Amino acid sequence: MSAPIPLLALTGGSGFVGRHFAAAARRSGWRIRHLARRCPVEADPEDEWAFLDLAAVATTELTGCAALVHLAAHIPSDHRDPSEAEHCWRINALGTLHLVDAAIHAGVGRILQASSANAYARTAGPPDEATLLFPRSRGYYLGSKVGQEIYAAERCRGENMLLQTMRLASVYGPGQRSGALGLMARAAAGGGPIRVQGSGAFGSDLVHVDDVARAMLLLLVSDQEGPFNVGSGVRTTIAELAQLLARRTGAPIVHEEEMTREDWGFPALNIDRLRVLGYRPTFLSEGLATVL
Repeated sequence: MSAPIPLLALTGGSGFVGRHFAAAARRSGWRIRHLARRCPVEADPEDEWAFLDLAAVATTELTGCAALVHLAAHIPSDHRDPSEAEHCWRINALGTLHLVDAAIHAGVGRILQASSANAYARTAGPPDEATLLFPRSRGYYLGSKVGQEIYAAERCRGENMLLQTMRLASVYGPGQRSGALGLMARAAAGGGPIRVQGSGAFGSDLVHVDDVARAMLLLLVSDQEGPFNVGSGVRTTIAELAQLLARRTGAPIVHEEEMTREDWGFPALNIDRLRVLGYRPTFLSEGLATVL
C-alpha cells in the first residue's frame, strides 16, 4: 500500500514566486491547498482551496496539512507612504502571527515563511543569517517583515513546530511583470533602448525564481530551522545588468540624466547555510536567457 501524498497549505499561490513554487511542488509529489480570499486562477484542477484573509484572520482550514508555506504579503505601491505602515503591520506581522497560531492549533508540523534579505543592516561583507536586521530603506514594508519574523518565532517558541524563514534576495525570472530587471529585459527583447538612470550603480543580489522554488523544496525536507538566505551570492549593478542584456540582444544602452543622489542598493548574500543543503544558484547569464 502506497503512502498518502503529503498536503501543504500555501498562501501567495497566485504571486510570482507562488506560481513557480506550486508547479515545482506538484512535480515533487505535494498536494496543495491554497489559502486565499479566492481560488487562484492558476491553480491546478486537483488543488484544494480554503478561505483566508490575512487582514482579519479568524480561522482557516489547515486540517491534514503537513506543512504551511507562507508567501503572501502586502507590498505597498509607494514604499514612502506612511499611511501604508498600518496595512503592512496588520497583514504582514499580525496576519502572520494569527496564521501561525492557527497552524499550531491544527497540528501542522512545519512552517516555511518568506521574508526579505533587503532588511539587513549595513555590513562590511555579505550578510549571513546572524547579521542584524535593520532596514535602511522601504522601512514601512521591511519593518513589518522583520516584525513578521519576530512574531512567528515567538509564537513557535516551546511548540512542536519547525519554523524556517527564507530571506529572499531580488527574485527574477520568466513571467516577471514588474521591477527594473523585467522592464529592462522587455526593452532589450524589443530592440531597445535599455535605459539606465544615472551611472547605474544601484545593485542587488539577483536570484532566479526557479532557484527559489528549488530552495523551498530543499527546506521542506530538511530538519534545519531558523533563517536562510536565498540568493545567488553575487551583487549585480544596473549598469552590469544592462551590459549583459545588450550583449545578448544587441540592444543599445541609453544613460538618462544623472541622479542627485544615487542609491547604492543592497549587498550580495552569504548563502553558505543553504549550500550545505545542496543549493546551487543559477548564473545570471543563464537566468536572463529564460527571461528573454
